[in-house]
Amino acid sequence: REVDLSNNSLTRITGDDEPPVVLPSLIRLDLANNRLNKLPMRMEVPSLRHLIFAGNEIGEEFPDALIRECGKSLTTLDGQRNKLHRVPSLVGCKRLRVVDFGDNALIDVPQIGEDVIELNLVNNKLKSIGGLFAEMEQSPDFRSKLGELRLRGNKVESLDPAIVRCLTSVAFLDASMNNLKDLPSVLGYLPCLRRMPLEGNAIRSIRASLLTNTPALMKFLRGRDSAPPGDDYLAGPDPAGSAGGALTKVEVGQAKSLVNSALAGTFTLDLSGKELSNMPGALMAELTADCANGGGTVGGRVRRLVLARNSVEQLDFLAVLTGLTYLDAGQNNVRDLPDVLAKTPIVELRLARNQLSSRAIAGSPTCRVGDPVSTFATTLSTLDISGNGLEWLPGALSTLPNLSTLILANNNLTTLAAGTSDGEDSGWQKGYTSLETLNLAGNNISNLGDLPINLIECCPLLRNLSLANNELTLIPPELGVLDSLTSFDLTGNPQRGVRMDILCRRASDQLAYLRSRLGENDLQSLESKRKAASGTAPSGDVGEEADASSCSTQRIDELRRSIEDITLQLNNVYLTEAKKYALKKEMKMLK
Repeated sequence: REVDLSNNSLTRITGDDEPPVVLPSLIRLDLANNRLNKLPMRMEVPSLRHLIFAGNEIGEEFPDALIRECGKSLTTLDGQRNKLHRVPSLVGCKRLRVVDFGDNALIDVPQIGEDVIELNLVNNKLKSIGGLFAEMEQSPDFRSKLGELRLRGNKVESLDPAIVRCLTSVAFLDASMNNLKDLPSVLGYLPCLRRMPLEGNAIRSIRASLLTNTPALMKFLRGRDSAPPGDDYLAGPDPAGSAGGALTKVEVGQAKSLVNSALAGTFTLDLSGKELSNMPGALMAELTADCANGGGTVGGRVRRLVLARNSVEQLDFLAVLTGLTYLDAGQNNVRDLPDVLAKTPIVELRLARNQLSSRAIAGSPTCRVGDPVSTFATTLSTLDISGNGLEWLPGALSTLPNLSTLILANNNLTTLAAGTSDGEDSGWQKGYTSLETLNLAGNNISNLGDLPINLIECCPLLRNLSLANNELTLIPPELGVLDSLTSFDLTGNPQRGVRMDILCRRASDQLAYLRSRLGENDLQSLESKRKAASGTAPSGDVGEEADASSCSTQRIDELRRSIEDITLQLNNVYLTEAKKYALKKEMKMLK
C-alpha cells in the first residue's frame, strides 16, 4: 500500500523497454530527493492517492499516461523542486486536493479542477494565470474551492479578472515578487480572502499603505467598480450620497457661523467635503470684513484652512487669508500655485491628489528664494504634493531653507538625475539642508542620479527615506552611509541584489548591509563627507583611533548579521541538500 524510496540516489524507476510497474493496491508512492530525470511512462497504479516526487531533476513534461492511470484516485501531487516546463491538464483528477509544483520552470499554469484546495506555484516563470480553470469556459457560473493560491516569485504581469472571479473560496493569495502593475477590482469582492502578500511588485495606482493591509485594500478595490454578477461576492459600497452641509450656495447665516468658529481655539476654518468649486461669495464677504476690535480683517486672523475633498481649481482667494500657516487642499482639482501664495507665511502645505504639474511648481514665484523675497519659500516646512502629475522633480524645491518634510509619492517621476526640463532646473539638486523626511514611493524612478551622494553631503538631519515601489534595478550601496536614518523603505522595486528578508528588517540592519558592499576606500571617503556635513569631522590621532575602533566594531556587527542571514536561510524547507551544505560551510568560515 505504501512505497517509500525517498532520499536515495535513484536515477530511474523502470526502463522504457521493461514491463510496466503493476501495483494495484498502492496508495502512496514517495520518490522525493533522488536523481530522477523522468517518471515511468507506464505504471498501473489505479488506487494511488499520494504521488510525491519532489527534489528530483525531472525536466520532461509530466507523463499524461500516469495522470490518466491514477486520475480517479489521486488526492496529493507533490512535484516541487524539479525542472518541469509543463504539466498536463489535471481537470480529470476529480479527487485531487493538493497540488505543489513550486520551484520548477513552468511557463504556463496547470489546469486544475474545481475541488483542488491548495495550489503552490512559487518560483516558476509564469507570466499569467490565464487558463487555470478550463471548466470556466463551459460554465459561466463556475466557482473554485481553492483556499490557498501561492504565486510568489514568478513574472505575473496581471491577475486575470475572469480567473479571480472564480476564487470565491480563496483565503490566502500570495502574489508577491511578481511584475504586477495594478489589481483587478473583483479582488475586493472575494468573500473569504483574508491575506494577500503583494510586496516586490511595482503597483503604482494604489497607495503603498493599502498594499500591506488586505481588508483596507479590498475596501479600496470595491470602490473602484461594482460587484460582479452573482450572490457569491461581498456587497459593493453604498451609493455616495451628497455631503452634509454642501456649500455651493451659502446663506449669510451659515457663513457667519463657519467664520465665527474659526476665530477661536486653533483658528481653523474647516470646509472639507463641502462640494466646493470655489470660495462662496458669502464666505468671502465675512472673511474680508473688518474685525470688530480693529487690527485688520477677519480673514487675517485665520491660521488653518482645511479644504480637502472638494472640486476647487483655483486658490486665488488665499489673498484674504494673510496669516495662514496651514493649508490642506488635498483631493481637489488644483492645477497651479497662485502668486498670492508667495506672501503667505504657510508652514505646512498639503496638496495631495490634485492636478499639479512639474512646470506649474517650477515656474511659480512662490518656490523661489530671491528677489522679490517669497515669504512662503522661507517659512515652508512641510510640503505634500503626492498623487499629482509630476513627471520631473522641480529643482527649485532644493533652495527652500526650512523644508523638513517633502512628500512626492505616487507621481510620474522616472529619474532624479540633475538636468533641465522645460527650461527649468530638474532632478535632485544640492540643497535641502533642513530635510528630515523624504518620501518618493510609488513613482517610476529607475535612476537616482546623485541623490545618494547629495543626501550624504547636504542632509545631515535626514531621518526617514522611502524609495518603495519604484523601478530601481540596483540599490546604490552609498545609501548605507546615511546612518541618521530611523526609517528606510526600499521594498517593491524590481532589483534582485538585496534579498527581501533584509529589506524587511529595521533601518540600521539595512544600512549595515549596504555599507558592507562598499570598498574600504569608498566607505572612508563617504564617511568623511557625512561627518563634514554634520560638523563632526575628526581631527588628529584621537579621531583616527576612534575611526579604527568604529571600523572594528562595525566589522564584527557585519559578521554577526551575516551569520543571522545564513541561519534564516537554513530554516527554508525548500533548500536542497547541496545548498544547505554550502551555507553551513560558509557559516563556519564566518564564525
